[in-house]
Amino acid sequence: MKPIYKVNIKELARLREWKEKCDDARKQKLAHHFQYYRPFINIDAVNSISRRHLYSCPIQKRLIHLLSDGEANAYKRLIFEPDILGIREQFPLHLPKTLEIAKSLKFIHPRNWKTKELYIMTTDLLVDRVDIETGEVYQQSYNFKYWDAIYQYSEDGFVIQKSWRTWQKNKIEEIYWLEKNVKFIQATERDSSKVAVQNITWFQMQHDLDVELQELEQFKAYFIKSYKNNPRAWLEEHLSSVCKLMNSSFRDAQAIFQFAAYHHELSLNIEYPIRLSEPVAVNA
Repeated sequence: MKPIYKVNIKELARLREWKEKCDDARKQKLAHHFQYYRPFINIDAVNSISRRHLYSCPIQKRLIHLLSDGEANAYKRLIFEPDILGIREQFPLHLPKTLEIAKSLKFIHPRNWKTKELYIMTTDLLVDRVDIETGEVYQQSYNFKYWDAIYQYSEDGFVIQKSWRTWQKNKIEEIYWLEKNVKFIQATERDSSKVAVQNITWFQMQHDLDVELQELEQFKAYFIKSYKNNPRAWLEEHLSSVCKLMNSSFRDAQAIFQFAAYHHELSLNIEYPIRLSEPVAVNA
């Protein structure tokens, strides 16, 4: 028996309102080309009790609506990467197309089980990237789920899928983007380590530091020299050495370090904790 669907008038009206808000905001002169964007689902629209995040993004210059701790970590880890041009969160998919895909797969499209009214599907994170070598701009779509919600270990120790209904909805989303030549990525909290996000959060505290280019280049030269002389020294020791050479305070040297790290002026391995009382890890 074919599933019964009904048009959700309120959902369609909300989609029209979303498009109008984005169109109006796009006409303004903005610092970032995605600063105009507004998510289709914001944190106030979620009824479930969860840890939602309203994140002030220093890159996109707007508030980002993220619906879980894991999704927030995924966003912060992605936006930090130097080839990321922008990210649109909670991005709505074209309802007639997702319905067509669901019917072709013989899956039930997301709907209200009581009223049979259709829901508009969304992608958690739609990412715009640039190929640093060629300059080509391309997109990737990220669907975030906690690992334990969609995977489990078999008795033989192999990773297998679970929650078949979630995977059905993910498949609809995957085909939707593949038909647009956009890679679909199933992300979990294991793709964005807490250590990396903690490091990024610390760097970000000085993302807008007012530092002259000459001062920054001088700091980098002194810091790299200190590191090469003693890679096992604590970060605090490197910064103390630098601030003496630059005739500045330790606080100023630390702030420039955070600024340089956030803007990829230093090649640091952020998968290891970056603390003053430990050696700093660098990429090979």
